[in-house]
Amino acid sequence: MVRRLREKLQHVKKRNSTPAAVRAKAVIREAILEQIGAENARVFDAYAGDGQLYRAVWHRASVCIGCDLEFYPDDRIAFKADNRRVMRAIDLQQFNIFDMDSYGSPWEQLYILAYRRRIKPGEQVAIVLTEGQGMKLKLGGMSLPLSRLAGVRHWLPGLAKVQDELIDRALLRVAKMMNATLIFRREAAEKQGSTMHYVGVIMRGNDVVTEAS
Repeated sequence: MVRRLREKLQHVKKRNSTPAAVRAKAVIREAILEQIGAENARVFDAYAGDGQLYRAVWHRASVCIGCDLEFYPDDRIAFKADNRRVMRAIDLQQFNIFDMDSYGSPWEQLYILAYRRRIKPGEQVAIVLTEGQGMKLKLGGMSLPLSRLAGVRHWLPGLAKVQDELIDRALLRVAKMMNATLIFRREAAEKQGSTMHYVGVIMRGNDVVTEAS
């Protein structure tokens, strides 16, 4: 039964963002690009998809390397692979913007990023993410990576009411692990229903280097 379910899931066509969602996400990425500077922006797009956000914003970045499980025959440079495996294998120091536009939750990927990407004193690094666990939170649950980063139990009633706080707590933890402080936060005004959160942050490396924890 489990094998049949896995086979079905492998053939499910993933959905790319609606036009309204792309506009909301593009607003955040424009703000991040303006703060970092297009000439300095080196983007790792962990969920590159069919390139909607690349065409909307990231094509102006100095460097943009994508990653997706599906191959798209276009001019973008991208890994066709599981982004978790790629992030464990490549040098993440070469990027200063990490786009985590996941179809559900990007916190496992952000855990990998936090352990493998150190931020130098004064350096600025941005993360843009889509957090889509709203329905799961309404049922009182969340992913284990989010619960660990936020420092709360992964199964509690009323979690949907504090989704923004959970995201902020998790991002603060990621920043601490990367030896940085959050200096900029932007969330899209327009959301796709009440379950999707589109957030962008910029971190600056602390003057005193601490050990990752």
